[in-house]
Amino acid sequence: MGPIAKKVIDGLKKAKNQKIIDFKELKEAKAYAQELDKTVISEDDLSKYDPLHAVYIYAQNKVSVLVEQLSDLPALSKLTNTLEQADDIYLPSFPPKSPHTQSYFSCWGFFDLCVGIKKESFGTVILDLLKHLKSDPGLIKIIECMQNSRMGIFVHKGHLDRYIILEEMVTGKESKVIVPSGYQGKKDEIWYARVMPEPFPELNYGYSVVFTTPYILIDLNGNIGSSAKRGDWEAFFDRQLKATGGKDKTKAYEFFMRYGKNKHFWNEYIFEGFVNYQADMIMLAGFPDKPLSMPHSEASQKERGEI
Repeated sequence: MGPIAKKVIDGLKKAKNQKIIDFKELKEAKAYAQELDKTVISEDDLSKYDPLHAVYIYAQNKVSVLVEQLSDLPALSKLTNTLEQADDIYLPSFPPKSPHTQSYFSCWGFFDLCVGIKKESFGTVILDLLKHLKSDPGLIKIIECMQNSRMGIFVHKGHLDRYIILEEMVTGKESKVIVPSGYQGKKDEIWYARVMPEPFPELNYGYSVVFTTPYILIDLNGNIGSSAKRGDWEAFFDRQLKATGGKDKTKAYEFFMRYGKNKHFWNEYIFEGFVNYQADMIMLAGFPDKPLSMPHSEASQKERGEI
């Protein structure tokens, strides 16, 4: 258990042991919690989704409610302040307002954004709290899968019935996925996406879900629809991970994909690399370590005389 989670749980214990309780405050807090819980998607709405996708939608909504309830606690102030500042900067929604989708941004803010030596996130604190409260093990398992997930760079390997086969660069792991946005893509495309696994193998879903609207990485040297080349992205990772020396390259890649070089590394890439979009996907171009390759970087704007 991390120090932030410990402070949160210790605070709950003290509140529980207090002999004098402000019943008005308790009532208001309960009403507030009930009002928040109404934002969790209903069973009728969930029935319209693929069953695995529905599992994650439900858990994401539950996490959103818990984040809202916990965000005012002093122990979580660093996480809360950073998330609020990022929300003001990136205005998550969907293009043309912002290339940062709600599905991408909420996963980043709840599970990737972290503080302290133990890299605590809203997700890790919520998991420690739910375990302490002996909450539903199924919900805990799903949130654990979400907390353990991260964005990755994948190569489209083709279709198999209603599924897409994605191979992750560096790790080489292949996943059979569904894409709830509806985008099917084509072989050899490069995707930036978050893949959630089946949380309960015993239910035998047999596939994973691309939880975020896929970002499709393109090559601006050709026409706007031309895919980025695998070799160029492999060279990018060689540049980024060369400092690992003899260390495990896969672990270095996984760390880099979650945290980048700083907390806004990948947020900035989405903003600076944005090119175009359609209802089921968003196009990005360029490489984070080459500012002139990204259309909205400061260097590119200066090159065009826009700033």
